[in-house]
Amino acid sequence: MSLQENKLIPIDKLLKNFENESLKPQVILLTCGSYIPIHNFHIEIFEIAKEYLEKEKNYKVVLGYISPSQETYIIQKKYLKEKISLTDRIEMIKLVTNESSWIDITTWEVLSPKNNKEVISYHHVVKEIFKYLKKNEQIKQSLKERQLKLIYLCGLDQVSKKERTGLKHLEKFEIAIIERYLNDKNEDKDWKDYCKEKFKEMYKEDKVILNGKKCAIPKL
Repeated sequence: MSLQENKLIPIDKLLKNFENESLKPQVILLTCGSYIPIHNFHIEIFEIAKEYLEKEKNYKVVLGYISPSQETYIIQKKYLKEKISLTDRIEMIKLVTNESSWIDITTWEVLSPKNNKEVISYHHVVKEIFKYLKKNEQIKQSLKERQLKLIYLCGLDQVSKKERTGLKHLEKFEIAIIERYLNDKNEDKDWKDYCKEKFKEMYKEDKVILNGKKCAIPKL
């Protein structure tokens, strides 16, 4: 990535949080979405996932990235009666995350010159950002040989919608799924069992869902 693109993936909060003495795997959460507009639940899912991962998986969560979607993707969402400009979406996310010590915005998806010709899927965003983070020299030094993980964070709706196939391309990544809702046809199903069914359809290898109060994650 170029120097210009480096600015799109801020790491100041990450480097500060690497100062912890824990030898546990250092985890970055990443979520993508329209954010029209961003609201409290978008922040709450980070807190839910962090609590669960640190308690049940023995991880140390050091950063959460919010990645707003491209304008070309937003245009396709026909159900939206009113659009919010990219500039305003970015500013609103910054206002919400400025005071947080560990949640930040990454604008690589929407502002990188590489991404201005076509709509890119969130699985591409996950892979490219993780590739950058692993190669960054400041991050390498701050890690002090600790393991770095990037976990994709999403709501249950991203599993339940048929047209959402991006998760299928994240088989090498862990995915934190936050309970939101099931559609009417599936409202009587246990949501963890529902996730198990969907992941069995997506992946060749069996992935066991760990039970959490509001969070589930495929066991890799």
